Amino acid sequence: MTADYLEIMGPALAVGLLIALVHAPLGIEVLRRGIVFIDLAIAQIAGLSAVTVNTVIDEPSRAVIQGVSLLSAIVAAGFFRWVERRLPDEQEAIIGCCFVLAASAALLVLANHPHGGEEMEHILSGQILFVTWQDVAANLPVYVAVLGLWLLWPGARQGYWFFLLLALAITASVQLVGVFVVFASLVLPALAVNPWREGKTRRAWIVAAGSVIAGIALSALFDLPSGPLLVLAFAVFAIGCRSLAFRRQC
Repeated sequence: MTADYLEIMGPALAVGLLIALVHAPLGIEVLRRGIVFIDLAIAQIAGLSAVTVNTVIDEPSRAVIQGVSLLSAIVAAGFFRWVERRLPDEQEAIIGCCFVLAASAALLVLANHPHGGEEMEHILSGQILFVTWQDVAANLPVYVAVLGLWLLWPGARQGYWFFLLLALAITASVQLVGVFVVFASLVLPALAVNPWREGKTRRAWIVAAGSVIAGIALSALFDLPSGPLLVLAFAVFAIGCRSLAFRRQC
């Protein structure tokens, strides 16, 4: 039984920890800019592209799905950067509207699909326990590139580069863990460490990694959906971190 758990949890943990490592610093910047719904919008747009390709093309390759999703995410990132510069006061409202439009369009695309409900569930909550080592290898270069640029080149945190790196990370992640976990892994660790003045990224990594390990372990142990459990785990760890920060300030 232990070997079976490790066989399932190995790739899932690897992907989850990669996502935790990359999303934590991105989420801090998202929160600093006050555009917390941008990850939901880009993730939903990438998901809409994926289901559209699956509906229009018979058994498309993973490369085709990923390519179309990435292109749509990059276009969305460019649009949101334009909105940030030209319409800053309406930015959050426009981002929220884009999320609703993309979600509604996805429902319409899947309306007559024989497995539409399953496809929508996959977009929203993902299937991280079904991730394989091939999935890890395929997405590893993207995560390494995003994190490397973020840590080594300060310019990556400014202007369009930030939106581009966010689009790259989200496009890879949404195919693996779904929209809900993408949002939780970006925003909740950032909220958890927001009261701290120093070491925010390090603490966000700890919160995110602990959430991933706990969520995946509980999902495999009790045979429960991994997506919702991961979201709950992120919330619990974030509350714990905020509580610790509050006690230190008292």
